[in-house]
Amino acid sequence: MTHDPNVYGYVNGKPTYSRDEFIFAKRGRGPIEDDADLLAFAEKVTSGWYSAGWRMKFTDFYLSDYALSEPVASLTRKEFNRLRELQQQARAAEKAADEAREWRHTDTIYYADNSVEEIWTDKDGNEKRVMTVGPHGDAC
Repeated sequence: MTHDPNVYGYVNGKPTYSRDEFIFAKRGRGPIEDDADLLAFAEKVTSGWYSAGWRMKFTDFYLSDYALSEPVASLTRKEFNRLRELQQQARAAEKAADEAREWRHTDTIYYADNSVEEIWTDKDGNEKRVMTVGPHGDAC
């Protein structure tokens, strides 16, 4: 067998000559054009947005561009960039929905372990607690 410098990679012993062709052959289908199909496929290859022992939401999942990480390893550059755009849109919608709840700062609690927690209340009376300073020891 001779070395062909134009070969990008091999899938089941057959040469491919570009990254897109390699991805299509590896996953056994052509390009993903629909956004819903793209999200479903990316969720499938990441095992339900699972990373480092944690299952996350799509908006919290880190879309790494490292070549061996999923979902970039199973998507073309165009599809991966579209997935990033969809994530940014979802994050913006999530932020707008959270801002629509009109959160008000209610209280600040200072704990003995030097942590600080803020209590926020929305217009419906729901409460959330945000730790602004984590527990830590004294400087001395």
